[in-house]
Amino acid sequence: PATLDVIASHESLGDGDEIKLAVQLNRHYPLTVLDGGPAGLVKLLKVTDQLVLVAPANVEAAGALADTRDWLDAHGHADLAMQSVTVINGVSRRSLPDVEQTESIARGRTRAIVRVPWDDMLPVATTGPSTLRPQTRVAYTALAGVLVAGLAAAPVRKQQ
Repeated sequence: PATLDVIASHESLGDGDEIKLAVQLNRHYPLTVLDGGPAGLVKLLKVTDQLVLVAPANVEAAGALADTRDWLDAHGHADLAMQSVTVINGVSRRSLPDVEQTESIARGRTRAIVRVPWDDMLPVATTGPSTLRPQTRVAYTALAGVLVAGLAAAPVRKQQ
Protein backbone atom coordinates (compact mmCIF):
# COMPACT_ATOMS: atom_id res chain seq x y z
CA PRO A 1 0.00 0.00 0.00
CA ALA A 2 1.04 3.59 -0.59
CA THR A 3 2.68 5.32 2.35
CA LEU A 4 4.26 8.64 3.11
CA ASP A 5 7.53 8.61 5.00
CA VAL A 6 9.04 11.86 6.20
CA ILE A 7 12.75 11.74 6.87
CA ALA A 8 14.12 14.79 8.66
CA SER A 9 17.10 15.79 10.69
CA HIS A 10 18.15 18.70 12.85
CA GLU A 11 21.74 18.06 11.78
CA SER A 12 23.16 19.69 8.69
CA LEU A 13 24.30 17.38 5.94
CA GLY A 14 28.01 17.10 5.38
CA ASP A 15 29.74 17.95 2.14
CA GLY A 16 28.46 15.61 -0.58
CA ASP A 17 25.82 14.00 1.66
CA GLU A 18 22.96 15.52 -0.34
CA ILE A 19 23.78 13.40 -3.37
CA LYS A 20 24.33 10.26 -1.29
CA LEU A 21 20.98 10.81 0.41
CA ALA A 22 19.21 11.38 -2.92
CA VAL A 23 20.72 8.21 -4.40
CA GLN A 24 19.79 6.09 -1.37
CA LEU A 25 16.23 7.42 -1.23
CA ASN A 26 15.83 6.82 -4.97
CA ARG A 27 16.63 3.15 -4.41
CA HIS A 28 13.76 2.75 -1.95
CA TYR A 29 11.13 5.28 -2.99
CA PRO A 30 9.60 5.93 -6.42
CA LEU A 31 9.02 9.58 -5.48
CA THR A 32 11.31 11.67 -3.31
CA VAL A 33 10.90 15.32 -2.40
CA LEU A 34 14.08 16.93 -1.08
CA ASP A 35 14.59 20.35 0.45
CA GLY A 36 18.30 20.76 0.80
CA GLY A 37 18.06 24.36 1.91
CA PRO A 38 20.30 27.02 0.40
CA ALA A 39 23.54 25.18 1.22
CA GLY A 40 22.54 21.88 -0.37
CA LEU A 41 20.53 23.19 -3.28
CA VAL A 42 23.40 23.54 -5.74
CA LYS A 43 24.40 19.90 -5.26
CA LEU A 44 20.84 18.58 -5.45
CA LEU A 45 20.22 20.32 -8.78
CA LYS A 46 22.50 17.71 -10.37
CA VAL A 47 19.99 14.93 -9.60
CA THR A 48 16.74 16.91 -9.79
CA ASP A 49 13.98 15.90 -12.18
CA GLN A 50 11.58 18.70 -11.21
CA LEU A 51 12.07 22.03 -9.54
CA VAL A 52 9.45 23.94 -7.56
CA LEU A 53 10.23 27.60 -6.92
CA VAL A 54 8.18 29.02 -4.06
CA ALA A 55 7.84 32.78 -3.73
CA PRO A 56 5.93 34.67 -1.05
CA ALA A 57 3.23 37.08 -2.15
CA ASN A 58 5.19 40.21 -1.29
CA VAL A 59 7.10 43.07 -2.88
CA GLU A 60 10.50 41.29 -2.77
CA ALA A 61 9.30 38.16 -4.57
CA ALA A 62 9.66 39.39 -8.16
CA GLY A 63 13.28 40.43 -7.68
CA ALA A 64 14.17 37.25 -5.81
CA LEU A 65 12.55 35.10 -8.50
CA ALA A 66 14.34 37.01 -11.27
CA ASP A 67 17.68 36.58 -9.46
CA THR A 68 17.03 32.86 -8.94
CA ARG A 69 16.12 32.35 -12.59
CA ASP A 70 19.19 34.27 -13.75
CA TRP A 71 21.40 32.15 -11.47
CA LEU A 72 19.86 28.89 -12.72
CA ASP A 73 20.36 29.98 -16.34
CA ALA A 74 23.95 31.08 -15.74
CA HIS A 75 24.89 27.81 -13.99
CA GLY A 76 23.66 25.35 -16.59
CA HIS A 77 20.16 24.71 -15.27
CA ALA A 78 18.15 26.65 -17.86
CA ASP A 79 16.23 23.55 -19.03
CA LEU A 80 15.35 22.57 -15.47
CA ALA A 81 14.23 26.15 -14.78
CA MET A 82 12.03 26.21 -17.90
CA GLN A 83 10.29 23.04 -16.71
CA SER A 84 9.95 24.30 -13.14
CA VAL A 85 6.74 25.15 -11.35
CA THR A 86 6.44 28.54 -9.68
CA VAL A 87 4.27 28.68 -6.57
CA ILE A 88 3.23 32.05 -5.19
CA ASN A 89 2.30 31.49 -1.59
CA GLY A 90 0.01 33.57 0.62
CA VAL A 91 -1.93 35.41 -2.07
CA SER A 92 -4.50 37.91 -0.82
CA ARG A 93 -6.35 40.89 -2.29
CA ARG A 94 -3.80 43.20 -0.69
CA SER A 95 -0.86 41.35 -2.29
CA LEU A 96 -2.31 41.11 -5.83
CA PRO A 97 -0.09 43.86 -7.32
CA ASP A 98 3.01 42.06 -5.99
CA VAL A 99 1.68 38.70 -7.20
CA GLU A 100 1.09 40.06 -10.69
CA GLN A 101 4.62 41.50 -10.77
CA THR A 102 6.06 38.12 -9.72
CA GLU A 103 3.95 36.32 -12.31
CA SER A 104 5.25 38.66 -15.00
CA ILE A 105 8.79 37.48 -14.19
CA ALA A 106 7.76 33.80 -14.26
CA ARG A 107 5.47 33.90 -17.29
CA GLY A 108 7.10 32.21 -20.27
CA ARG A 109 10.04 31.05 -18.15
CA THR A 110 8.32 28.29 -16.18
CA ARG A 111 6.04 25.36 -16.94
CA ALA A 112 3.26 26.50 -14.62
CA ILE A 113 2.37 29.15 -12.08
CA VAL A 114 0.18 28.23 -9.11
CA ARG A 115 -1.27 30.77 -6.71
CA VAL A 116 -1.86 29.53 -3.17
CA PRO A 117 -4.17 31.85 -1.26
CA TRP A 118 -3.53 33.12 2.24
CA ASP A 119 -5.24 30.72 4.65
CA ASP A 120 -5.26 31.30 8.39
CA MET A 121 -5.71 27.55 8.86
CA LEU A 122 -2.36 26.57 7.31
CA PRO A 123 -0.28 26.78 10.49
CA VAL A 124 -2.88 24.82 12.49
CA ALA A 125 -4.48 22.51 9.91
CA THR A 126 -2.96 19.39 11.36
CA THR A 127 -6.20 17.43 11.27
CA GLY A 128 -6.15 17.24 7.49
CA PRO A 129 -6.87 19.08 4.28
CA SER A 130 -10.59 19.30 5.05
CA THR A 131 -9.85 22.06 7.58
CA LEU A 132 -8.42 24.32 4.88
CA ARG A 133 -10.53 26.83 2.98
CA PRO A 134 -11.93 25.45 -0.29
CA GLN A 135 -9.78 27.85 -2.39
CA THR A 136 -6.66 26.58 -0.66
CA ARG A 137 -7.58 22.94 -1.28
CA VAL A 138 -8.21 23.77 -4.97
CA ALA A 139 -4.80 25.47 -5.23
CA TYR A 140 -2.96 22.53 -3.68
CA THR A 141 -4.90 20.08 -5.85
CA ALA A 142 -3.87 22.09 -8.92
CA LEU A 143 -0.26 22.05 -7.73
CA ALA A 144 -0.41 18.28 -7.25
CA GLY A 145 -1.80 17.86 -10.76
CA VAL A 146 0.94 20.00 -12.29
CA LEU A 147 3.62 18.03 -10.42
CA VAL A 148 2.18 14.65 -11.43
CA ALA A 149 1.99 15.79 -15.05
CA GLY A 150 5.67 16.72 -14.77
CA LEU A 151 6.49 13.26 -13.45
CA ALA A 152 4.79 11.69 -16.44
CA ALA A 153 6.87 13.84 -18.78
CA ALA A 154 10.20 13.50 -16.92
CA PRO A 155 12.77 11.03 -18.23
CA VAL A 156 13.17 7.94 -16.10
CA ARG A 157 16.53 7.90 -14.33
CA LYS A 158 18.43 4.67 -14.00
CA GLN A 159 19.05 3.70 -10.40
CA GLN A 160 22.61 4.38 -9.33
